[in-house]
Amino acid sequence: MQTAPENITLELAKAAVGLDLATAPRTLSTRVKLVILDWFAVTLAGSAELVTRQLMKYRLSEGGHPQCTIVGSKARMPASVAALVNGTASHAIDYDDVSFSIPGHATAPVLAAALALAEQTHAGGHQLMQAVLVGYETSCRIAQLIAPNHYARGFHATATMGCFGAAAASARILGLDENATAQALGIAAIKAAGLKAAFGSSCKPLQVGEAARSGLEAARLAQSGVDAPADMIGHRLGFAHTHSDDFYPEAALGPARYVPDFSVATADPAIFDFHMETNLFKFHAACYETHAAIESALKLAQDNDFSHTDITAISIHVNPHCNDICNIQSPLTALQAKFSLRHTVALALAGRDTANPASFNLENLSCPDLLRLQELAQVVLDPTLRVPQTLVRIRLANTSTFELLHDSSIPNPNLDDQQERLIRKFRALCGNCLTANAAQRLETLILHLESAADVGELMR
Repeated sequence: MQTAPENITLELAKAAVGLDLATAPRTLSTRVKLVILDWFAVTLAGSAELVTRQLMKYRLSEGGHPQCTIVGSKARMPASVAALVNGTASHAIDYDDVSFSIPGHATAPVLAAALALAEQTHAGGHQLMQAVLVGYETSCRIAQLIAPNHYARGFHATATMGCFGAAAASARILGLDENATAQALGIAAIKAAGLKAAFGSSCKPLQVGEAARSGLEAARLAQSGVDAPADMIGHRLGFAHTHSDDFYPEAALGPARYVPDFSVATADPAIFDFHMETNLFKFHAACYETHAAIESALKLAQDNDFSHTDITAISIHVNPHCNDICNIQSPLTALQAKFSLRHTVALALAGRDTANPASFNLENLSCPDLLRLQELAQVVLDPTLRVPQTLVRIRLANTSTFELLHDSSIPNPNLDDQQERLIRKFRALCGNCLTANAAQRLETLILHLESAADVGELMR
């Protein structure tokens, strides 16, 4: 526990209102555009998922003003509903970017809310970029305020923190001042919800969509004069103290502290000016905590030139933190497969393309080769490993043993390389959703977003 400011909600609002891309390093604008590019790729792909289609069908049956675009559809809905549906789609295939500052997915709910309001208000591309940065940073700041106990208790931080981030981003689009932004965060405090128990089900992305909708509505209500108590986050009965045993205002209001193991007590954490500088992108269509295991398995198979039929034992060593996240032993659905270390490693060793969302399917769940590898795999919970370090050890029939440790928490310092990889991912995911011409126009617009006079052009 640390001595908190008299009103931490207001201090967080001041930090949000004070953020300005114009005074930030030029590379930050590139980072913002890359998270937007990645969001559109995974949202277009996620728009075809059952949870997105059923949610859209239900909301269309209720009607409403056709204000905003539903990604991947010709439908238009009220802004708050567009935020809900697009936010759900953005997380539906669990392929969206990652922030260990939360820990979770900062962009999904923030951009869903900001896009809807930006389209509704005819905001420009630069204004949208500013809002995305504000929402992203606010999500991470509040997450650091109550880390690590909030996540450890079982809250889905992508949704809980995403609600605050969506509120801050929406407030920026609406041009709210510090006091009104603080009111928006206060209203968001009564709406922020989400549980890790939902992992592996449709409720996981639905929580993200609800966060986007709730955050947008919080900002609109604050704009209209609806009030909240002065410090709904820091009050002794407010959000922070009821949702976590931890309270670290210096971590929330200070520089971005990069702590991949989710512990604010980590000695000498890396320090950045912005949390977005530590953003991580997915290049495997599964839970991010499985990525280090996938990378280790792929590298071992490549370097040692063995076939999956030669394998007699596999052990996957992870921090115990992963047990409640991605250790579904025998997944029964495609969604559960994304949260199974044993299945994702089996996919990698059998040569299935884990970058392709279509690889997570019922056919692979019943494939004899994959089931054999899955049964050979043992997950070992090792507290000496830092999240998300993973050690994979493989034994062959000839008694040879190979092992490799991989850490997937290190951000790529090469923005050009990251952009090239994300463009390839974008084009691959958009291939089934858009014509080649439409995908190219969307890609170009996003990469030059600061020049767009009206975000509506992007949505069209």
